[in-house]
Amino acid sequence: LHSDILYSALFPLLYWVIDKKIAIRLAYVFFIGYYYLNNVLKDFFQTPRPDDPRIAVLYEETSFSFPSGHAQGTTVFWGYLAMQLRRPWFWAMTIVLIAAICLSRLYLGVHYPSDIIGGILIGVVVLALAAWLVPAIERTVTRWPWLQQMALGTIVPLILFVLFPTDDGARAAGILFGVGIGLPLEAQTLRFSPGGATGQRIGRYVVGLVIMLAFYLIPGMILPDAAIWRFLRYALVGFVMVWLVPWLLIKLRLLHAGGNV
Repeated sequence: LHSDILYSALFPLLYWVIDKKIAIRLAYVFFIGYYYLNNVLKDFFQTPRPDDPRIAVLYEETSFSFPSGHAQGTTVFWGYLAMQLRRPWFWAMTIVLIAAICLSRLYLGVHYPSDIIGGILIGVVVLALAAWLVPAIERTVTRWPWLQQMALGTIVPLILFVLFPTDDGARAAGILFGVGIGLPLEAQTLRFSPGGATGQRIGRYVVGLVIMLAFYLIPGMILPDAAIWRFLRYALVGFVMVWLVPWLLIKLRLLHAGGNV
């Protein structure tokens, strides 16, 4: 329940089917507040994984231990989503989900309790900063011309990629770069609304995932496995999700253009 596969399915679901503004806010909070921050902190502390012979390690991990990426990532993703949806039942589910994932990391023998507690606390700090900063940034940037928005949306990921050119850094920066191009373009050319009947929503989600999967798999089979190519591959995926798939879905009459959402 904390994997690239799951998040790759959930972000399009939010963007195409439920609420595209929440999806975009969550993408920036998650990729910066989890992907980048967690890797930077792990490299800074360089805490080894548990290796006491009395601990039964059931799953091998090669990265550093503190803070727990599972604890931080699930707290940031599900916590921010709960903040946006504001449903008591969703908050309850979020708390249970975070607790279960964190306990599973202890059971597998890949983390100390301090790693888990640290990851949750860092995630809570990220959520507090997001609650404060995201609305202010959104109010400012939405008043800019669309080309200026695109410049900001591409320059920031490029800087992050230069500072952190690892596999995870290339993936996160690439997606944000593609989103940075596609989002202002979508607002100028499509302005789609993710509403519609249940059957239409299911149809657009299935068709959109198939298209996204093709743009994810085919470049992966062609491009070399280097950081710059990984960056470009995920930039393509981000752009496809934000602009190309909605454009195709509008042509297929599975999505409506010209909305205000």
